[in-house]
This record gives sequence, C-alpha cells and structure tokens, in this order.
Amino acid sequence: RKSTMVSRWDLLPNCDAHVCESGSRIWVNGIPDEEFSNRFASVCGPMNREAEGADERIEPLWRFYRKLKEDVPGLAMDSRSYYGMFRVGTRGDVAVEAALRDVIRTSLPDDVSCATNLGKYDFYPSVAGKGGAVSYLQKLFGVSESETAALFDDDNDLPMAERCGIHMLPGLTSDSVKAAAICEQPGWYVANTVGQGVFAIEECLEVLLERARVDSRRRQQLQEQQQQQQQHDEEGLRKSDDIEELLQEVKEATLTALLKKNKVTR
Repeated sequence: RKSTMVSRWDLLPNCDAHVCESGSRIWVNGIPDEEFSNRFASVCGPMNREAEGADERIEPLWRFYRKLKEDVPGLAMDSRSYYGMFRVGTRGDVAVEAALRDVIRTSLPDDVSCATNLGKYDFYPSVAGKGGAVSYLQKLFGVSESETAALFDDDNDLPMAERCGIHMLPGLTSDSVKAAAICEQPGWYVANTVGQGVFAIEECLEVLLERARVDSRRRQQLQEQQQQQQQHDEEGLRKSDDIEELLQEVKEATLTALLKKNKVTR
C-alpha cells in the first residue's frame, strides 16, 4: 500500500521506478505516473482517492468491494491507503472462503482481476496488476522481455513472471507457484536457501549477477569475432583488388606484345 511504500522510501535502493498496490501505482524517478494510472481510472478512480472512504467510491472496483462486504459476512476487508486495489481475508474460515469464491465466480466484474497473496485475496483493475505494470515499464524504458528478471514467490506475482525472461524464486509461498516451479517450469531458479528471507534474495541476486557477467563476456567475445571477421573480409577485398590490378596489367602487357608482333601501333 502507499503508506507502507512511503514509510520505507528512504530505505529502498535508488531505482528508476517504484511500484506498489498490486501494480496499480507507479512512481517514475520519484514522480507519480499518471499516464499509467489514467488507463484504468474508470475502474478504480483517480490516483489521489485513497483518502476517500471505500463506501463512497462509485467505480466498478469499489462497487464490488461493497458487494463482498454485504454478501460475504465474516470477511476481513482492507482498503486503507489503497486507491487501485483492495484486499480481503477469510481468517481461515472454510465457510467464508467458500462464499467468497462463489461471489468471485459469479459476480467479479470483467475489468477487475483477482489474485492471492499470502493467503489473502487482492482485487485490482485488469489493465493494471503486476503484469500490466511490468509491460508498461518495459515499453517505457525500452527493455525487452529477455532482458527482464523477476524475483517472486506468490500467486499474484505470476502475471509479472509471465512477462519476464528470467525467473528467480527466493520463496515458494503459494501452491500455484510451487507447482509451476517444480513441475511446469524447470528453467526457473529456486534458491537453495528458499524461504530464508534476505539470504534467499541475496543468493538469487548473486546468481543473476553471475549470469549477467557471463552474458557480458559472451557479447564481448562475439564482438571480437565480428571484428576479426570484418578485418578478414577487408583483407580479402584488398587482395581481390590487387588481383584485379595484376590481371589488368597482364592484359595490357599481352595486348602490347601482340601489337608489336604484328607491327601495329595503338
């Protein structure tokens, strides 16, 4: 949420963009990116709405919030400091979980998506989400999918991971991610220290940096090979030019000799 991001801002490493609220809020160079948020303002409202109570907001995301609040008693509703998403929890109650899933199945708006995070449910505009935020930033900074790495661990991270070429898992906190990492995506890197917090994150970053070093050496080798090939080609062209000149000289000498033999002047 925004309040958490702002409270930790000075502790975060310097970067070009910050993203929170399940990908619905982006800062670029420390400035809120309204171009991105305007893409789904009709679903959740403008970016400066978090101070307004969720019960007063008229957009589809917040109408669904009120529907869940009314139709699923026992839900823990969380809209504090959110404008582009809200979160609900079932407190481990099986009946509440079943009722929530039923309302999601029958009444979730077409322009609203849902994902689980640490056992809770996040609802956000479908255009946004972590996947939408990654796609937007890739285009903004001119970065390709193959050049993008994702460190992730939960169900709500999967749309983001789908848009990245490198996948690093410091944790496996949901069954969907665990199944994908173990059975479906053998190319994903799962940390040897998986689940051990900063130790697993540091391991993933070290592996990522080593891959970057290897790729850099490969690019340098390729560049050197291309330069050598170019030099070889240029030498071949020079030799070809020399042969052409020699052949021309031979032709002229032969013609001169024939002319002299037949006593014919040029």
